[in-house]
Amino acid sequence: MKLSKILTLLAMAFFSENQAQNYLKYNVGNAHSHNDYMQEVPFWQAYYAGFGSIEADVFPVKGKLWVAHTEKELSAGRTLENLYLDPISKQIKLNKGNVYPDLKKKLQLLIDVKQDYKTALSTLVTTLKKYPEITGNPGVRIVITGERPQPDDFKNYPDYLSFDGDPDKSYTDEQLKRVGMFSANLPELVKWNGKGIPRDEETDKIRKMVEKSHAREKPIRFYGAPDFPNAWVNLMDIGVDYINTDHIPDLKKFMNNIPRNFYKNTKEYSTYTPTYASDGTAKKVKNVILLIPDGTSLPQYYAAFTANKGKLNVFNMKATGLSNTNSYNAYVTDSAPGSTAFATGEKTKNTFVGVDHMGKALAQIPDIIAEKGLVSGLISTGDVTDATPADFYAHSDNRNSSETILKDFAASKTKILIGGPTSGLSQKNLQNFKQAKIDVYQDLESVRTINNRTLVIDPLASQRITNGRGNWLSEAFDFTLNHLKDNNKGFFMMVEASQTDGGGHSNNLEQLVTELLDFDHVVGKAMKFADENKETLVIVVGDHETGGLTLLDGSLKEGWVFGHFSTNDHTSIPSSVFAYGPNSKEFTGFFENTEIFKKILAAYGIR
Repeated sequence: MKLSKILTLLAMAFFSENQAQNYLKYNVGNAHSHNDYMQEVPFWQAYYAGFGSIEADVFPVKGKLWVAHTEKELSAGRTLENLYLDPISKQIKLNKGNVYPDLKKKLQLLIDVKQDYKTALSTLVTTLKKYPEITGNPGVRIVITGERPQPDDFKNYPDYLSFDGDPDKSYTDEQLKRVGMFSANLPELVKWNGKGIPRDEETDKIRKMVEKSHAREKPIRFYGAPDFPNAWVNLMDIGVDYINTDHIPDLKKFMNNIPRNFYKNTKEYSTYTPTYASDGTAKKVKNVILLIPDGTSLPQYYAAFTANKGKLNVFNMKATGLSNTNSYNAYVTDSAPGSTAFATGEKTKNTFVGVDHMGKALAQIPDIIAEKGLVSGLISTGDVTDATPADFYAHSDNRNSSETILKDFAASKTKILIGGPTSGLSQKNLQNFKQAKIDVYQDLESVRTINNRTLVIDPLASQRITNGRGNWLSEAFDFTLNHLKDNNKGFFMMVEASQTDGGGHSNNLEQLVTELLDFDHVVGKAMKFADENKETLVIVVGDHETGGLTLLDGSLKEGWVFGHFSTNDHTSIPSSVFAYGPNSKEFTGFFENTEIFKKILAAYGIR
């Protein structure tokens, strides 16, 4: 291979990797408030958002610089001094010499001269004599754009003034020292409207202009650029330094959330290869494994799939469907009615656990199948009284009544309950469990054999994967499966990944993806058991979607993903359903979440 081709490939590989890291280099310091004076509160809104650059258009009028977009909008009360210079001066004095309280933060004031630059700059220099705290401040840069002198004349102005450069112009070394940044008109360069990605040749044009500016050690911005998230993402991909916006709150939130919206996986794993020998066959099953990744639907799965470089056990399931998650009294459900639908086949009210909308106790899968000699086990990476596990053993009209909920475990037919700590483990409940001959353990490692009904409350269960939970979920699954599978009549197991939901609530993509990848290991284990056993149905379904996640960018090759959350709560987006093993085809199409219960009982042959 020729050296030039090798170098090209290396450069492409470097850019691909650098692209993934580009997002993490951006913050509100890269935000530019375009036509800032048109905001409801000029200067202050962008300043308190922490923007690194603020723009003001000026006209020389009566020995002052008036701020406006056009001459028709000129007003004596809106001058560069009272809108920008006075506030900047005030903040420098307030922060003891720094424009921002954070010593590392700097501010660029971009002054766009709309006419007669000689008069405007003369007026500006005269005016700035009153503000030595600004002109002598290393944290403030004043850049002149719009009508401005030719490069040869830069030297005729004070050193505290920089000038906006043209990327296509040539500058001597001395002239380049006076260039504060480069600006270019994006619509003149490309026809891209901000939707999708630019065409390859357009990306190349933008990138070359960026690289040319960076080779001169200057930042660059593009005016006239589209102003919404997808456009911002693409401009950051290419390395544009300042992102123009007229929507200060939106860009502020977007920039500040980048660290939480970006994730690059460092622990790639190989997925289980299914045999599909019994998948889709129409026959009665002995065992059902219901796997519930709380708060997930297709965007969450695809984020995890991307992070694991295009591999996910759950995506190896051929039978897929959608579950409608609405509760009895709300378009947007919470987990309590969400899993009550799975456990009982009934829609109920938000916050209701294992009861109908009138508060009447409902029969749940573990109790129903116990009459046929089957046994059940429930596992959660959350509180053992959280809504999802509680829906399978308790009856309450308030999901937060932990003590009352845990008390119901004594009367349930569920044999094994494993999860995290709860405030419901009172002395009274411990006494009830003792009378009911329920063995209670404080961690999973303490359990050697299971002779009686068993409750395991393990502090490790509630830890995040990133905080040291390790393989706890897989080990809890193996432990429970090894016991339940010895029952000749069959079993039911429910496994909840609770903290995928937490990642959605906190808008933390790393938490969401790492928890879902950990859960996916259990999916692989369940599929493997189904292949070996041939009488086991595996179902994967979230009780609802959390966070309103959208995926803005990612790399299947590099294993990184960049997302955006629209809310910190649940949404009504239907949950993705996946099934593997006998009767898996029954889980295709769109159906109510209550159908999960009915299809499970039908698979057992129970009417």
